Amino acid sequence: MRAERLIAVVLMCISTGSYMRAGDAAAIDTTVFLPRSAFTLAGDPRYTPTGGTPRRETQIQIAPTIALGSAYAALAVALHINQSNAWWKDDRGPFNFAEDWPYALQVDKLGHMFSGHFMSTFIGDLLMDCGFKQETATILGGTLGLAYQTYVEVEDGFATNWGFSPSDGIANVVGAGFYVAQYYVPYLQNFTWRWSYVPSRFTGDNELNARPTTFIDDYTSTTFWLAVDVDRMLPSSAASYWPDWMMLSAGYGIRDYDHIPPGATTSLEPTRRFMIGLDYNWARIIPESSIGMVNYIRQLLNHMKLPGPALEFSHTGTQFHLFYPFRIGVGGVRF
Repeated sequence: MRAERLIAVVLMCISTGSYMRAGDAAAIDTTVFLPRSAFTLAGDPRYTPTGGTPRRETQIQIAPTIALGSAYAALAVALHINQSNAWWKDDRGPFNFAEDWPYALQVDKLGHMFSGHFMSTFIGDLLMDCGFKQETATILGGTLGLAYQTYVEVEDGFATNWGFSPSDGIANVVGAGFYVAQYYVPYLQNFTWRWSYVPSRFTGDNELNARPTTFIDDYTSTTFWLAVDVDRMLPSSAASYWPDWMMLSAGYGIRDYDHIPPGATTSLEPTRRFMIGLDYNWARIIPESSIGMVNYIRQLLNHMKLPGPALEFSHTGTQFHLFYPFRIGVGGVRF
């Protein structure tokens, strides 16, 4: 997974944001737009990037659609030049397949799934503000999110030092496909891919020093999670005892990836770690705002996993973290 994949999404928002219509929840024309009650995510009010709701029927808005299309095309060209210089320049050959399933003990595969889901979600949301109805925007969002990831994999296929990884391609499809599936099977909205990143030097883990990395490739510092909306899945008789904002997340990460200890000549063997932790539904914690874009940012926070209590299971045993991934010492005991 490349850092540019996440950057592409952020830049796309910046490039198109000024063209979007202003969303005003109090003044939604329900003859044209879906009412707030009909546009939800896991039972909570959902927002487009401008804070509105999608149209009942597709009515393409020329300015934002041209801006989005132009930004997507320009970014594809710019990222091709950037990645060609960084990864593929002077390293070209015949197209080849190279399965890399063992790479980074599969954390990379979860990264592809998260990227596919997040990119598809963001593009789909932008398309709703371009005038596409929800179903069409969802399908196009998943398609465009997958298209860019597939393009990168194809370019990898022409690199002599690696190739097109079938498992990467499958992970991309799973990520984008899960986004589309959540529209057609609303029950799946109770599950959310989440990502957490804290540089290992701040958490007491060994730092990477075997090769230069971007933060996306810093696998020791990265954890991917699947958050579960427990409140919505409990029977009504039990749900009243569970705070509606509290979720549970299952996480996976590794330690000592590409780490060479001082004085050593070879890398340590990376090890797996599995987590179960408390999580939060920020849409139910942060109050709704009168500013539409603030509500959308509040919604995006549910794709990030912030530090919190967690149990970690690894080859060294089970450890409790008060604020995973940080380690806090109290009276000689580390949490």
